[in-house]
Amino acid sequence: MSDKLKLYSQYALVTGGSSGMGFQYALQLAKRGYNLIVVALYQDETDKACGQIREQYPEADVVSIGMDLSAIDAPQRLYDKVFALRPDAQVEVLINNAGLLHARHFRNLEAEQLTRIIMVHNHTMIQLCRLFLPAMLERHKGYILNVSSLAAFLPFSLLSTYASTKAFTRVFTKCLRTECKRTGVKVGTVYFGAVDTNLYHLTKVQKRWAYGLGVMISAERAARVALRMMFRGSSGRMPGLVNKLAWLAAPILRPSLIAAIDRWATKKWNLK
Repeated sequence: MSDKLKLYSQYALVTGGSSGMGFQYALQLAKRGYNLIVVALYQDETDKACGQIREQYPEADVVSIGMDLSAIDAPQRLYDKVFALRPDAQVEVLINNAGLLHARHFRNLEAEQLTRIIMVHNHTMIQLCRLFLPAMLERHKGYILNVSSLAAFLPFSLLSTYASTKAFTRVFTKCLRTECKRTGVKVGTVYFGAVDTNLYHLTKVQKRWAYGLGVMISAERAARVALRMMFRGSSGRMPGLVNKLAWLAAPILRPSLIAAIDRWATKKWNLK
């Protein structure tokens, strides 16, 4: 077997992989020698992202799957499709990155929005872990990265659904990480503040401030930090000094202060 074939033998599956941080995960994993299964909502966008990866890493097998991960049967359909397309694939890396963000007050959210964010962030995440973990345990090797957020520690009302679902991700991953100790499977999570992706709709001025304060980082840097952490077997990384300070302050923040910040943000940016 040639060195190239040895290099591109295992697969990495990335959800939300057509843009932003997910695309960077996929791109950097291809650079590390993984074949890819890239999953995102729209097939045309996923095909385009996979085409860009193939141009840079033609030796890699890059599989494009467009699928709505908010459907209750999506995890099983995705699992079945992976092995229908690549029957012998060994998925060594699973990155649960797909995400939604509704920067609105809970009272103004639609029922469908509530369901989608819970299904994508929580249901699909744990079901994909359940489906892909057994083979990793059997091989005594594998990596699972569940993407959480600094918001999991900060109960701002404008991020009620995002923060609470990311808190679920944080606790579940800690439990699974403990369960997988000494099995050869490394499970971890990462807590980012703001990452420069299309989840956020900021003006140029707001984005400049976010970068300047160290709250926001690029998607490329975020993925690089998270992958380095994952392959080392560590968990809970939170890049950025301001983010670390916010995490330390979170337990002592009084509800009255959070409410005041909420009122200010609602008025300043005309939020609902």
